[in-house]
Amino acid sequence: MGRVCVVALGLSLLVGFVIIKSPRALAQVNSQDPRIALADQCDPATFPAGLCAATPHRADVTFAEFGALLFSPLIATVVGHPAWRFEPSYVNVGAGRTLRVTNSGGEGHTFTEVTAFGGGFVPPLNGVGAPGKIPLTQAAACVPPPGSTIVVPGSTQEIKGLAPGVHIFQCCIHPWMRAVVKVD
Repeated sequence: MGRVCVVALGLSLLVGFVIIKSPRALAQVNSQDPRIALADQCDPATFPAGLCAATPHRADVTFAEFGALLFSPLIATVVGHPAWRFEPSYVNVGAGRTLRVTNSGGEGHTFTEVTAFGGGFVPPLNGVGAPGKIPLTQAAACVPPPGSTIVVPGSTQEIKGLAPGVHIFQCCIHPWMRAVVKVD
């Protein structure tokens, strides 16, 4: 029994060390250089032409898998593929700091400030026409280009001048991609 406890303690310490030393940040709090990645893992070989660029990103989600995970049998609205995300999804920014938003994926995304999370401007990704699903209501700020700025793969958008308080952002193409930015 003592040997099992020692092995369990050793494994616990090892897992804890790996988590602490992981280069992946779950949230940035009071960062001097706040950044958010607009991430996706689209596979250019399987996505329709022009939707997924062949950039240096992890490209292991097929178009079929993307579509299969758009909805869940447990909820009546869009869920979205978890590889399409803002990372981190919460960041704390000091007043006067610039937030850098970089598209590290293969698809275009927006980083749009909204008053309330909602749908985007691509009807099928809002659940429009999906049998048995309730479509998302479009967020008021999510208007098609030129009203929304598309952050193309590999580019960075700088967000400056955010007032103190809580700001919410979403992708108006993939509306499940969301972030909260708190400005002190």
